[in-house]
Amino acid sequence: MPLVSISRFPMAGSVAAKECTVLFRPDGRSVTVSEGTTILKASLDAGIELDAVCGGVGKCGRCKVRPEGGFEARESPLLTQEDVRANVVLACQAAITGDLDVEVLPRSRIGKHQILTMSVEGIPGPISPWVRKTFCRLQPPTIWDNIADLERLRRALGKGAVPMPLQALRELPDAVRSGRWNVTVSLTEINGSDEITRVEPGDTRDRLLGVAIDIGTTTVVADLVDLVSGSVLATASDYNRQISRGEDVIARMMYAEEGGGEELTALVRQTVNSVISNLLARESERSGSPTTPADIVAVSVAGNTIMTHFFAGLPTKHLRLEPYVPVAFFRVRFPQASELGLSTNSSAHVLLFPSRAGYVGGDIVADVLASGMHRSNKLILLIDVGTNGEIVLGNKDWMVACACSAGPAFEGGEVSCGMRAMESAIDKIRINDDFTTSYHVLGEGPPSGVCGSGLIDLVAEMYHRGIVDRKARIQDLHTDRIRNTDSGLEFVLETRDALAPGATSDLVLTDADLQNLLRTKAAIFGACSTLLRKAGESLERVSGIVVAGAFGYHLDVERAIRIGMFPDVPRERYRFIGNGSLGGARTALLSAQARREMADIFGRMTYFELSVDNDFYTEFSSSLFIPHTDIGRFPSVPVERTREEARV
Repeated sequence: MPLVSISRFPMAGSVAAKECTVLFRPDGRSVTVSEGTTILKASLDAGIELDAVCGGVGKCGRCKVRPEGGFEARESPLLTQEDVRANVVLACQAAITGDLDVEVLPRSRIGKHQILTMSVEGIPGPISPWVRKTFCRLQPPTIWDNIADLERLRRALGKGAVPMPLQALRELPDAVRSGRWNVTVSLTEINGSDEITRVEPGDTRDRLLGVAIDIGTTTVVADLVDLVSGSVLATASDYNRQISRGEDVIARMMYAEEGGGEELTALVRQTVNSVISNLLARESERSGSPTTPADIVAVSVAGNTIMTHFFAGLPTKHLRLEPYVPVAFFRVRFPQASELGLSTNSSAHVLLFPSRAGYVGGDIVADVLASGMHRSNKLILLIDVGTNGEIVLGNKDWMVACACSAGPAFEGGEVSCGMRAMESAIDKIRINDDFTTSYHVLGEGPPSGVCGSGLIDLVAEMYHRGIVDRKARIQDLHTDRIRNTDSGLEFVLETRDALAPGATSDLVLTDADLQNLLRTKAAIFGACSTLLRKAGESLERVSGIVVAGAFGYHLDVERAIRIGMFPDVPRERYRFIGNGSLGGARTALLSAQARREMADIFGRMTYFELSVDNDFYTEFSSSLFIPHTDIGRFPSVPVERTREEARV
């Protein structure tokens, strides 16, 4: 299928495009668009976020809607027979030809997400942000002492020609006079030199604010931090608005190459600014006094290499193609907030966490900083699982890192029943003796699909019950929960009548779904094994395994081990640090020692490229079994039950 624009595709025989009204249900929102506009583009114009994870090119099958009225839809192999009978189409493959009513199905909507904001880290050394405040009493000018306001301020500071950005300088005259020549100066130290960031009337030394931000591919999370006490005043989060242009970084880079780069930069900055606005509103309510963007005088940002490039407005073309070269590692430069379009004090400087390679970014450097593994005498393995899986192995003396393309399976992509961790997603599941299922649903309502942690539970349960063999192939057992279809066997998790309204078919997991999940778990374990081999180390020498990220925090490690995704070591060796990227960003915001350690982590880390590594492909192939080709590597995992045992 050729790539198409998410906004329009040609209408046969059209001369002049007419205007069409589209009503989206159950939201009740309407929008007027030109004939030929896709339903997906119309939904975006109406402020309705559909789950178009492929960027609107018809490859993911997630943006299902039920339209009535004037439209033309392309056929898609991603639509089931039940979908076709129910008049369901893909929003990105349906062009509007007249007025239209569109029902948005529950699983097609980007709903309230389960976003991880918790992190575990310590602040090394005393609290020492790169911004500090000092109180000054200036001598009022006279006819005999009429030097410029800036020179008068510099004289009071005793700092000679300390620079002051033009945007801060514009506020200086009012600040010194409204404070009756008593002012508080925010000084930013960058690379050993001071700069005046802000001048406030009066004595405000007890109030110094910064923001730590984790820019993820799916979500953006931020903390408003008191730079005096080190406490977190507020936390806020939101979807990364880029998500409707593609779920994974590859899809977004391709979208950028087709002319969407500036749009993606605008979308991620809009998301960040929306989160900052939320933080300010919460702090204003908490403190009982207005907190404004000008109050935020320091910003720390951690994200993967691609997200950092988009945020900085840099091209990503060469990141997508071998040898995967970034424009910059962001090792030393602190750009000003105004350069990045941030809704903070425009003169505030922004710390961008350095990326080590094209697919090992600043978020992983932040993970390491938050985990403390760089200060450990013992060997530590860090695993961060998302659309990509990043692995770091090392201690205080050395570190090696790699990344594997885990794929979108655990983010809800490429799996028939998959969805993100949001309301109506099953996140925990058990299979009963009669092959029915018991489960927990986020939001407590009826389910629409299964998120990543639920999928790991499901595969582990299917293996435990003998429903799948070691190659993750469904067995033809005597139960109506296993069905034979034209495309192979499938397991019925739940019947349509028990699902959320709008469901067109039963919730199933197919043989093809299982192979996608098997490849994902094999990539993660294969990457861990390859890194150990490259370093000449063994799993027995690893004293601790740190699991970072939202997905890792919510999964059941016992079941991740059972399917062969995580190493089979004593469970007490596992430690979960939550959102290490946010934690690392917050630590660097508060501590000069942490910032030095951040630079040291970058310099100490050696990167291995797995995409051209034969050892990785050997390990990956060996991991395409449950739990592994070599069952001896998973001594705690029981051998599968036989078909006869499962039938009893």
